[in-house]
Amino acid sequence: MGILIVGGSMAGLCAGIALRCKGYEVDIYERSAVTIESRGAGLVVQPDLQHYMIEHGLIPKELFGVPATFGQVLDYTGRVMIKYPISGSFTSWNHLWKNLKAHIPAENYHFSHQLAQVTQDDKQATATFTNGTVVSGDLLLGADGYQSAVRQYLLPGVGPTYAGYLVYRGLVPEEDLTPAEVALFANGITFFPYEHARILAYMVPGDNGEVMPGHRLLNWAWATNTPAPELAELLLDKDGRARPSSVPPSYLSARSLARITQLADQHLPDVFRRIVAETKQPFLQAVMELMVPKMYEGRVAIMGDAAFVVPPQTGAGTSKAYNDAISLAEALHYNATLKPALAQWENDRNRQARKLFAQGKQIAFQSGLGME
Repeated sequence: MGILIVGGSMAGLCAGIALRCKGYEVDIYERSAVTIESRGAGLVVQPDLQHYMIEHGLIPKELFGVPATFGQVLDYTGRVMIKYPISGSFTSWNHLWKNLKAHIPAENYHFSHQLAQVTQDDKQATATFTNGTVVSGDLLLGADGYQSAVRQYLLPGVGPTYAGYLVYRGLVPEEDLTPAEVALFANGITFFPYEHARILAYMVPGDNGEVMPGHRLLNWAWATNTPAPELAELLLDKDGRARPSSVPPSYLSARSLARITQLADQHLPDVFRRIVAETKQPFLQAVMELMVPKMYEGRVAIMGDAAFVVPPQTGAGTSKAYNDAISLAEALHYNATLKPALAQWENDRNRQARKLFAQGKQIAFQSGLGME
């Protein structure tokens, strides 16, 4: 079976690897020209994803990420109010993407392919790209994110909605932190919640995947309610360009940077205020939500954020994409024909996505996020 994957980010790579492990012929088509702009700074590594990657030799355990042994909550003075044990690790989007990408042969990963059209019949699905390339396969899989062009083919007019809050994010080199700050943030995840907002921080690998103390990065993410009219202004980058839902590093406008400073001075304890001020290139992401009524039709399917965008509080966005991929590979492997395989896969992933969505909404509700 030949499978076309539209989208070469995390979901597309997970799908490509899982399907190749089952012996399927896979080609990935990514719209970016050379490499993919980072979709985020830090990621929570769920145990199932870590175990799968180590088991299949995709990345050594010692290089996977920065281990975490505790979670803690600070009060406004910066004092630890609550501390509790956890077991997990944190990585960066770039580090994980590079390691996944390394396991897809160059001849099967195609940059500069912007999808223009999808068609299908009883025997094949066909993707036409704006560069003139036309390819066909037994299955076309849309892993092209929450702005999915493949979803628009399956479900015209269905798209994500704004959840009512945005997330400011940034990275600070460990060498720029004080010894006291390193001691506070190393080996765990640290939260400071306040009304209708919360900020968290944890260590992730350095720019080249370094996990040794002194060479890591401190990742922070700060969620805060933001009315839609104000969001529209904040999504204007420094060049006046209106971004759909995020403004990448080095492109925040003077207005956005001033808002970050104002909010930090008004709400954050000194330790968080300092790491925000130390961040050279903060960026922002509007939090979007999406639930689709179906994940496939005929020989065309969608997965990852193309199908379900769950609240970020679950820390399961990447894990969800990985599980979408594993579930699809297993369903195809154990079913003789495509239709029952996709039906089984959709039923499984729809149930899990709705469970995650409900969990994320509950956590957001407890922090007052997305509420008026």
